[in-house]
Amino acid sequence: MLDDKTKSPPMITEEIVSEFIHKLSHDVRGIVHNIMGYATLLEEENNPDYLDGISRLVIKLNDRIKRAVTEVDEGSLSEKS
Repeated sequence: MLDDKTKSPPMITEEIVSEFIHKLSHDVRGIVHNIMGYATLLEEENNPDYLDGISRLVIKLNDRIKRAVTEVDEGSLSEKS
């Protein structure tokens, strides 16, 4: 008999993986779209305040990617909604 330490992690279904990827893609595309908007405004108006927006969104994007990797590494995809 296997004890808790030797049990295999639960299998993650294709449906869960697909949902996770779609949500991640939506999040990333939204952030990238906003970055592109700030870059366009910066180019058109030469306003350095837009650099703050770009920096903030790049940090947000980085955090979202880190969170996604952690969710995959911890096997917690099935717990996410």
